[in-house]
Amino acid sequence: MASCPEGIKKLHRKTTLCCEAASPNVKSQFTYSGRLEAHPSEYPPSRRKVRAITLDNHFTGPIPGQIGSLTRLRVLNSSSNHLQGTIPPNLSACVNLKAVDLSVNTISGTIPTTLWMLSKLQVLNLAQNQLTGPIPTSIGNLSSLNTLNLGTNTLSGPIPRELGHLKTLQQLQLSINNLTGTVPPSLYNLSSLVSFALASNDLYGEVPSDIGFRLPKLLAFHNCFNQFTGTIPPSLHNLTKIKSIRMSHNYLVGSVPPGLDKLHDLTMYNIGFNRIVDTLDFVASLTNSTVLRYLAIDENLLSGTIPESIGDLSAGLSKLYMGGNRISGKIPASIGRLTSLTLLNMSHNLISGEIPPEIGQLKQLRMLGLAGNRLSGEIPASLGNLSLITQLEMYENELVGRIPDSFSEFQLLLSLDLSSNHLEEAIPNGVFTLTSLTSLLNLSHNSLTGHLPQDIGMLGNLIVLDLSNNLLSGNITDSVGQCKSLQVLSMSNNSLLGLIPNSLGNLKGLQSLDLSSNRLVGSIPQSLEKLQALQLLNLSFNDLDGNVPKEGVFRNRSAVYLEDNPNLCFGLSSCDGFSPSHRRKMAVHTVVIITLALFLSCLLIAGVGLILFLKRRVREKKLVTGKSPTDESFVGGLSLEKWVRAAFPNRTSEVIDTELDVTNVIRSGACTISPEKQLMCLVSMIQIALCCVLESPETRSSMRDVLHHLESIKEALVKKPQIVV
Repeated sequence: MASCPEGIKKLHRKTTLCCEAASPNVKSQFTYSGRLEAHPSEYPPSRRKVRAITLDNHFTGPIPGQIGSLTRLRVLNSSSNHLQGTIPPNLSACVNLKAVDLSVNTISGTIPTTLWMLSKLQVLNLAQNQLTGPIPTSIGNLSSLNTLNLGTNTLSGPIPRELGHLKTLQQLQLSINNLTGTVPPSLYNLSSLVSFALASNDLYGEVPSDIGFRLPKLLAFHNCFNQFTGTIPPSLHNLTKIKSIRMSHNYLVGSVPPGLDKLHDLTMYNIGFNRIVDTLDFVASLTNSTVLRYLAIDENLLSGTIPESIGDLSAGLSKLYMGGNRISGKIPASIGRLTSLTLLNMSHNLISGEIPPEIGQLKQLRMLGLAGNRLSGEIPASLGNLSLITQLEMYENELVGRIPDSFSEFQLLLSLDLSSNHLEEAIPNGVFTLTSLTSLLNLSHNSLTGHLPQDIGMLGNLIVLDLSNNLLSGNITDSVGQCKSLQVLSMSNNSLLGLIPNSLGNLKGLQSLDLSSNRLVGSIPQSLEKLQALQLLNLSFNDLDGNVPKEGVFRNRSAVYLEDNPNLCFGLSSCDGFSPSHRRKMAVHTVVIITLALFLSCLLIAGVGLILFLKRRVREKKLVTGKSPTDESFVGGLSLEKWVRAAFPNRTSEVIDTELDVTNVIRSGACTISPEKQLMCLVSMIQIALCCVLESPETRSSMRDVLHHLESIKEALVKKPQIVV
């Protein structure tokens, strides 16, 4: 048996070296372990007899530079290891190499320009590494090459037109790089190509309309995630043996060409995220593609109704993307025949009617998207049969009735969004026992009623919980503090009562907490100060009292909203001596005191103004500016305070709510107040407010000063009747 070189030694795990023996028909195999290391002095004369090197699993270190000494090497396969460093330039000295596979490693640097010397090379696979720089034009000299895979690197620059010289090339994979420019026309003349993949680059231009005639052997064409324009080439549908067409995420226009009915071997057809205008009539043509597994036509300009023939698509169809179009009409009951579907997305269309209960027959579904349509009626209880579902989206529809009790069967559900519908009655307790929920539970903007159950604490893995804008009542249960993965919690705009649970302080990862517009009472829990991740706290429009905490999120006044809680104490060391009932009497004794409390909230929100008091049309939560601190117009660093301060004092009228109407004379008994005096009153009030929200606490007006100034404004306003001439 022939000996093998000792120079490549210390190989980690296992490697197999195939060497020539005395008989040309006999090969010997040897196994080494360790790291890839070599030294020229260690190579014996037998080194020239190594024909193949295959490294199996978990090798580390660089490729030895001395590998060029293995002049009889025909195969170098070190794929799926942890090789590092660069490709040795002297690899080109292995002139007998027919196959080089270095894929799935962490090799960096550029592709050596000397590889053109490997004139016998048939396979060059450098995919899934960290290679940079351009594709060497010299690769076009590898006249024997049939496979070139440079995908999933960070190669840049244009595709060399010299690749068009590779007349025997069958596999060309350049996807997932940073290649730019147009595709050289010469590549469309490689008539031997079977697979042509350019996906995920920065390429542009049009695909030749006659590509199907110029590349007659093509089985896979992938140019998705680029900037290609023009239409889908009709000749592409003449390739009766083609299996995969992926042209999504480009700027293609026009309609879907005819000929799909001829593509019997088609497994994937993805034209999503383009600008294709058509009806869904072409779907019937795809019923002849009996092995179709993936169909994506989403995010285009497709219109019309879903044909009944959709149920005649391949029985093995796994994923169906139809969302983001202008599809109308009802969902055909025949959809229930596609029993292999794992994903069905019809979201963001104009689909109306009821959800067919036949969808409950799709028991392999993991994702169901029906959001953003005009679906009506009740949610079918049969959806509870989707035992493998992980993501369910039906938000922004016109669904009514209650949430089916059968939803408690979703033991694998990760995300549930039923928001912005007309759902009623109590939330089934079973929804709160879905311990699999991790991503989202959004039931907001419905008409759901009832109390929050103790079982809500079972959602310990949930990140986002939104129950806002419903009719929920009762107390916020302490068990919500057991939802320790929560980052966003919103229960605003309900009728929740009682205290804010102290257990909320257990939600260490909480970033946003919104309990505004409820009927909560009592003090703000000190435990909220300890929530270091909290970035937004909204407790406004409740009936809270006591001292406002000063630490944690409360240090950032722009992150905390407490307006319309007239019994809260701001900046005081204690609220002792002022019972809630006494403070309430003080607050309603005069609108001036209400205004004071709101000014001191540091959010520049003026409550019921003096003018509204005199007009005797006080309305709850009326703002002097007509805007809240979260108004969508406040962007780019602009806030309510900055907006008002910029207009004060000469343009104050521009920031006053037009509904206050200070253009007419006010008459109340013997008191008559001119528009000028009304405006003067509001200007004075805004001036006080601006003094209350100065950045430095030392420069802000004290409570005593504010009260004195407000009393002065009131006296000046109503002291004597004025006669308007």
